[in-house]
Formats: sequence, structure tokens, C-alpha cells
Amino acid sequence: MPEREAKLVVTGERPPVVAGEIAGLTRLGGRALRDGGAAAIRDVYLDTPAGALRARGDSLRVRVQNGRPFLTLKGPGRSVGPGVIERDELETPWSPEAYARCLDILATRGISLRPAAPGADPVDALLAAGLSRAQERETHRRLRYADGGAGRPVAELAVDEVTYRLAAGAVGHHEVEIEAKAPAGADFLPLAVTELQARFGSALTPWRHGKLATGLAIERLLASPGGAAMVVDGHLTPAAYPPLAALLSAGSDASPG
Repeated sequence: MPEREAKLVVTGERPPVVAGEIAGLTRLGGRALRDGGAAAIRDVYLDTPAGALRARGDSLRVRVQNGRPFLTLKGPGRSVGPGVIERDELETPWSPEAYARCLDILATRGISLRPAAPGADPVDALLAAGLSRAQERETHRRLRYADGGAGRPVAELAVDEVTYRLAAGAVGHHEVEIEAKAPAGADFLPLAVTELQARFGSALTPWRHGKLATGLAIERLLASPGGAAMVVDGHLTPAAYPPLAALLSAGSDASPG
């Protein structure tokens, strides 16, 4: 099914404070927000050694959320409105059936993997099939749901504290994702983005890029002259985001992940 979302990164001087204020909002875009709790997420992205998925604008992810594994395959992003991206997404709990379906889909895209038993650990199974690790990260997610009536949300607001596990060490940043969960969510997304920007100003920056592409660009940024100064106490500084955005814009315009 298509995934439609808007994303902003926290680029101000006090990311944890701004993120905390957003996570505590009770109304946004003309709708009440209810608490959705918190989630501990570990993501491992995989690709062929030659980067065939990334070259197509696709991504393959194993996510363990609160101890439960999921398999996710996403396609390239498409701009469908100011600050709003849509992409095709298949996400399903890990199982032998999900594994077989994933291999079948990859085969239709010209990515043939060797047969391997699915096993209990999805990452091990996909590595055995011939893929390689492309990225690993952890996310502490705080959730709010935009009320659509009858207890059904029209959108999910996720306030994420992300830690990338890079060769240079752990690097963190904060971002906000607003994902439509019902048809009415398509109208809610731009309203929510506009209101958040009006309230928090330059502390928030619209972001068209997924976490996978952002993490890969952070690695390139840290390897560039002066890049190491863009991380202080394990967190990206406000000065890091303009060159990071430039690196991303030079690549995929609306990448998955």
C-alpha cells in the first residue's frame, strides 16, 4: 500500500526540548491528539553488495519494534504536495511466508538471491541469501494520534530520537514524521506541517529524505573536510543540516527509508 507522510528534522539549538514539546502537543491541524505511547525500534537495512536496491530507489528493512520483527520493502518517493511524500510500501510481520514473498518481489526487480532457510532471525536469513548490511540504527519513538472520530486516527505523529551506528561512531538527531492513516489524513498532513513550522520556526526544517538516505549522507558528511566538527556530544549540530541537505539533494530527491 502507498505510504504518505510529511517529515521535519529538528535543527535548532535544543533538539531534545523542541522534540519534547512536540511530543506533548494535545492539538494539531485542527484535530485533537491522543497519546500513542512509546516504542523502542531497531532497524537494519540490507542491500546487494553492489547496491542494486539503492540504485533503484528501493529499500529493504528489518525492523524490531518492542521485540517484534517486521520486514519492510519500500519504493522510491513521489512528491504529492508541499512537504508530503508518497511511496509504495510493503510491511509485514516476519514469517517464512513474508520471507518468500520478499524474495519473489526482489526477483521481479532483477535481484535474484540464493535460497536460504528463513530461520528465526530475519537479518541472518537475508544475509545468508546474499544481501549485505547497509545501515543500522536505533530509534526511540513517541507517538501521538490525530483523532478522526470513532476512535480511529487519521494520522500518526511520531517524534523520533534516532541514533545511527556508523563506522565513525554513534550519531544522533531528532525528527518528526506525520503519516496518514486514513483518506482524511492526506488533507491533515500539510495543515500539521504549516502549524508546526509557525509554532517552532527555524527549529524545524522540512525534510524530503528517509532515514536510510539521511544516515548514508551523514557518513559522507563526516568523511568530508571539517565534517567531524558537525557532531558534538554524539548529536548533529544545527550547522550540519545545510551541507547534509546539499549532499542529499545531489542524490535522490525523495529517497525511501
